[in-house]
Formats: sequence, structure tokens, C-alpha cells
Amino acid sequence: MRVVGVVEMAGPRHPHAPARYGGYAMAAWLLAIALNLATTGRSWDLAVRDVEIALSAFTLARLTEWRATLPDEDARPVPASRWLHGHAEA
Repeated sequence: MRVVGVVEMAGPRHPHAPARYGGYAMAAWLLAIALNLATTGRSWDLAVRDVEIALSAFTLARLTEWRATLPDEDARPVPASRWLHGHAEA
């Protein structure tokens, strides 16, 4: 269990890997845990929770890839003052 804890803590924080790879790795790891829980026939609530978190990790990895393809001016967020006052198009 200590090894599992280290993998779960260090996986997304590897300094030489882009965030998208960490997201995919954690999604695969969580799906493996959910599959392991499902094969025991117990702890279905934990298995479903791990599948949900895996989907979140996968989604964040995909969003990271998508954001990397945007030009610099499109990657910057719209200031809150612009969209609060209805001027987000400008």
C-alpha cells in the first residue's frame, strides 16, 4: 500500500513529464484500481468513484492538449471585468 500511495502522489507531479501524460497515467491507474475493486464483487461505491475520478483526469489531460494548440492570444483568459459587463466580444 505504501508503493500505491507513492505512485498516486508522485504520478501527476513528475517534473519531466507534461501534465497531459500525468493525467493519462492517473486515469489508467484509477481505472485499474476500479477494475480490481469490481473483480472482488465488493466496494462498488469505491469502484464507481474511481471511474469518475479517472474520467476527470482524462478530461483534464485532453483539455491540456487542446489548450496547448491555441495561439497565445487565445490562450489568455478573458478578464472578469469584460465578461461581467457584457463586453466579452470586444
